Amino acid sequence: MKNMMLLSSLAVLLLTACGEPAEAPVVEEKLGDYSALGTEPGWTVDIENDEIAFSSQNGKDFKLPVERAKKTATGWEVRGFSDASNINIYITSGETCSDGMSDRSYADTVKVQASEVGTLNGCGGTVTEGPDGAP
Repeated sequence: MKNMMLLSSLAVLLLTACGEPAEAPVVEEKLGDYSALGTEPGWTVDIENDEIAFSSQNGKDFKLPVERAKKTATGWEVRGFSDASNINIYITSGETCSDGMSDRSYADTVKVQASEVGTLNGCGGTVTEGPDGAP
């Protein structure tokens, strides 16, 4: 009798679980290709095909695979590392930024922490305004 009650309870639980709709799979958002730059000292970051290319005025240039690209509440965090170098890129989306030298404004502000270079600040994303006022 106890076995019959246990089996009946189990059958009810299984039937109840079968009636619930399945959750939609989580689709991870991708950053895509992205470029950023800064001045004093001059530097650039290009993210393409899951690779980060960092170049700086002081000759500390390297390429690393993207180990992590995470969407945050304010933009993106992108990280890459190897035995010799590492880089953390923090993109704040929608916070207009001027590069200070070319009279261009960009859609995002960017902070880069790179090995042997330290913390650098700059701009990235789409050019929102050029020297003549147009993007």
